[in-house]
Amino acid sequence: MLTMIGITAPIFLLILVGYIASRVGIIPRESLPGMSSFVLYLALPVLIFHKLTQMDLGTIVDSQYLMVYAVAGVLSFFTVFFVSRMIRRDSLSFAGLKGMGSAMPNSVFIGFPVALQFFDQPPTQALVMCLLVENIVLFPLALAFMEAREDQGADLKKLATTVAVRLMKNPIIIAVVSGILVSLIGLQLPQFLDRAMQILNGSAAPMALIIIGASLAGAKVTASLKEVSLIAFGKLLLQPIIALLLVIFVVPDMDHTLKQAVVIFSASPMLSVYPIFGSKYGHQVFCSGVLLMTTALSFFSVTLILSLLSLIV
Repeated sequence: MLTMIGITAPIFLLILVGYIASRVGIIPRESLPGMSSFVLYLALPVLIFHKLTQMDLGTIVDSQYLMVYAVAGVLSFFTVFFVSRMIRRDSLSFAGLKGMGSAMPNSVFIGFPVALQFFDQPPTQALVMCLLVENIVLFPLALAFMEAREDQGADLKKLATTVAVRLMKNPIIIAVVSGILVSLIGLQLPQFLDRAMQILNGSAAPMALIIIGASLAGAKVTASLKEVSLIAFGKLLLQPIIALLLVIFVVPDMDHTLKQAVVIFSASPMLSVYPIFGSKYGHQVFCSGVLLMTTALSFFSVTLILSLLSLIV
């Protein structure tokens, strides 16, 4: 357990530093959009592109990994969705929003930094597959319910167009596609460009953690304890436990490193842009509070999952 705390403590310490820095005014809230854009549109895409150009394309996609990550996310989504819809009598849109919070891990800003601490080599392959599942399976699933209305189903044409446009504009997806193309062509990057990318790569993870902490500084908790507990249970415990059970009993022959990676990414707290999605449906304050609570609780849940992982897998 102490070893696992040694892995998670630096991650959440940086989040705490970001939180304190924002509270005391060192990082103005007005600067957060620019900092986030730096990570999302420059540092992280460059990291993914650079790693993909150095990888064997035959090792990028693993069908078992994709299946485990997708199934864990989908089951977590529908568990929280049906409890919200059937027991709490939430609207389709609100239940879908809660389901999204329980199914979409923060694979980029927290999952990857935790994995960097856990593994000797950065698991870029695992991150790429997580992003594919999140953007092609989990996000469209959640969006379909969030866009639905009580008196009419979701506009499938509008939904398909929205998802397609999002994918084409997503800098992460662009980095994945371009990195694969460069690798296929066999293009060798100039040494000065390769070195510049290596320098930039080191900034992605720590900057992302600082941003998360700073963005949480102004959050207010308006959600009830039951609502927070439901979403936190789905995201922090149910999803990684499903992934852990799948790699043990369903795909025992899966690569050992990928087994560990898929559980780690599944254990990550919810995506940091959750309040942005919530604002579109009138629930920004609710989502900000849930994000604050689940991120704080994830220190304990991630440490617990990592301890189980080291003992079982």
